[in-house]
Amino acid sequence: MESVNKTDFKPRIEENYLKIVLVGDSNVGKTTLLNALVGSGETGRGYSVSLEIPIEIKKGDKKELVVGRIYDLRSQRYFPFLHSLYYNNAKGAIIVFDITDKNSFKSLTKWRDIIWGHVGNIPLLVCGNKTDLKNSNEEQVFQQEVLALIKSFSKNRAMKTTYIELSAEKRIIAYTAEKMKKSQLKDIYPTIDAFRDPFVHWIKGLAKKT
Repeated sequence: MESVNKTDFKPRIEENYLKIVLVGDSNVGKTTLLNALVGSGETGRGYSVSLEIPIEIKKGDKKELVVGRIYDLRSQRYFPFLHSLYYNNAKGAIIVFDITDKNSFKSLTKWRDIIWGHVGNIPLLVCGNKTDLKNSNEEQVFQQEVLALIKSFSKNRAMKTTYIELSAEKRIIAYTAEKMKKSQLKDIYPTIDAFRDPFVHWIKGLAKKT
């Protein structure tokens, strides 16, 4: 599966795509996560960037190609007038926080409210980043705290909020509620496909709900 990184902020109507917005506090690792999902090289520069992950889903007797396009508004603090455009038509959102920074965890509710305030109660994927640093930091956020909050986000929702713990820097998935092969969680040399797997699974869920 190949990924394509784009700097074009305008959606292309001819594609069957799902717009996904990427948000979170500063320095939680959003850009590192995008780079990890690309697999090689770096995402483009500019005030915004998008990463495309093409997947196949089965609808009825036919297979259909869907592109999950993840948008990162890198300069959101400096271009507040772009916020409405950024969230417009989003079908899902990824919220990233740093598990060694409790303030970034406390911001999850704020980001949820911002997203839902712009585009309604779209599905959320929450990513707890920097698991490789958690044992060396007294401010770490415990998994049970996050799962309790995620449960509240999922209340009365057709598609429950998903939680993943990862190290974008090391490209390792440390925890996901979805079933994964043990080799994907414990391999010291994980493949890019293994790292992308929970994201692809979530995007497929979006496609089926859309």
